[in-house]
Amino acid sequence: MYLDAVRKKLYDSAGYIRFWLTKQPGVKEESITDWLLFDVSNELSNILYHAFTRHQEGRETGADWEWWFLFSQDYIRLRVQAKKVSSTEDNYPEIARTNRHGLQIEKLLKASEQANAVPLYALYSSVSGDVRCKKQQIVQNDGVFIAGAQQIYDSFIRGSRQKVTSADLLKLSSPFSCFACCPLVTTDGDGLLHRYLEYYFRPEVMPVSLDSKNFRGLHRELPDYLSSFLENARFGELESWENNFESELQDFNALLVYDFRDCGTFAFDDRLTCSGNSWSQGRTDELEF
Repeated sequence: MYLDAVRKKLYDSAGYIRFWLTKQPGVKEESITDWLLFDVSNELSNILYHAFTRHQEGRETGADWEWWFLFSQDYIRLRVQAKKVSSTEDNYPEIARTNRHGLQIEKLLKASEQANAVPLYALYSSVSGDVRCKKQQIVQNDGVFIAGAQQIYDSFIRGSRQKVTSADLLKLSSPFSCFACCPLVTTDGDGLLHRYLEYYFRPEVMPVSLDSKNFRGLHRELPDYLSSFLENARFGELESWENNFESELQDFNALLVYDFRDCGTFAFDDRLTCSGNSWSQGRTDELEF
């Protein structure tokens, strides 16, 4: 089933990141991010990735990439900052990194709120540990973990200065592959991914206003730059697209899109594809939570 294929791709890619970090601890975050997003998109035709030609590291907003999940009726927008996790050093200086715009994490939180996006961290680690996932066995070889930016801020930044170990960070995270294999990832249209985000990232998806019925990150319409990206990506004409939407893209360095609007029946060839009008159940109904 297609969800199994996505899960395996995410798991394999994350496993290679761990191997890479073990062999080359000095590899840069930017190199890991670029390879990870390209590798995930290279074998799954409905996952699109584009790294922008200009590189600003999202300094003002703290985001390395914007991540969209597109479903038949709803669209979910995430903003992600990547961090290498040290297994021996104090991780506080990286989590509390500052520049002339202020604390990077505060910029990520503020910009995500303004963009109606869920603020997350992608943690690259050469070691495993206790994580929030209930199926501990799936993390033995994982090297990429996802944590909520608000939870990291509340745990390590809001109070007094403290030492932050790799174990501290991993306890707030879930494996990268959980986006496809978690039983909370439903397959019934509007609820797709919502329960997963609400369970693991509740502080990040809480509505900005108390009278809002929608969770943070939920969109009913695609922004113009994303609609245009989906059209231009088919023909590889992204240089002019990037120039046309330069102002809309200045808050992040890359765009990752999981387009599941037409997933239902699946055809497997050199690249995994999906087509149809409804979701396959995959194996999520077989997993015990």
